[in-house]
Amino acid sequence: MRLVKLDTPDGVIYINPDHVVAVVKGLRDTKVDTVSGVHVVKDPPEVVARLLGSEEISVDVTPRAVGWAKTE
Repeated sequence: MRLVKLDTPDGVIYINPDHVVAVVKGLRDTKVDTVSGVHVVKDPPEVVARLLGSEEISVDVTPRAVGWAKTE
């Protein structure tokens, strides 16, 4: 089992890359969704994904539904 050391606002955590579901960019921090819960880390999402062993990063460019409907 391989563990990756990541910095959080509360200290250091170790995450198994096999249990990561998603890496999501926030306003200031990055959210790492795992099968056991959600962790907030300090590093940018590109760095976190590379540390977890991702070969390439898929970016979701789907526009948000809120605020896009135009009413006249």
